[in-house]
Amino acid sequence: MTVGPLPELSEAERQLITLVAQGNSASQIAIAPGSSKDTEAAREAIQALFAKTGTRTAPHLAAWATAHRIVTEPVRPTGALSVKPQLPPRLAQILRGWSGGRTTPELTADFGISPTTMRSYIKTLFTYLGVDSQPQAGVVGVLAGLVRLSDIDPSWPAEPLAAAVGSGAAR
Repeated sequence: MTVGPLPELSEAERQLITLVAQGNSASQIAIAPGSSKDTEAAREAIQALFAKTGTRTAPHLAAWATAHRIVTEPVRPTGALSVKPQLPPRLAQILRGWSGGRTTPELTADFGISPTTMRSYIKTLFTYLGVDSQPQAGVVGVLAGLVRLSDIDPSWPAEPLAAAVGSGAAR
């Protein structure tokens, strides 16, 4: 995937990206105030966003959206943005993996660990970052400088992209 120019996104697509980056599932998005989607329609809309943005998972989309300044802050305040935590190597690998589009089962297999061990790592990572979802971990990881965008994809810049004038950046 390349950063390239930001694809044309409708306001509804930007809102959906924000909901996904906040850690909402398709079923949560379907029942959100003002939503006209059922769960399957929400799932299809999320898949369409993956295709349009060149991402493959919710944390990957969240990191992409943060890089493009569509998402500019986490859902709730976290100390990880004021004092960059020193992540143990395995936790840093998980965060970079999620931000780069890898799934938890893929990372579990890559590391040769049990799902129980992975769940323990994830719980610890969430504590370090002050988040409660993988997409929010991606957002905080990029904003805190724990994940360099060029680590996600070598064609991405090392820092988040500057906000475009009138880009409608949202939390």
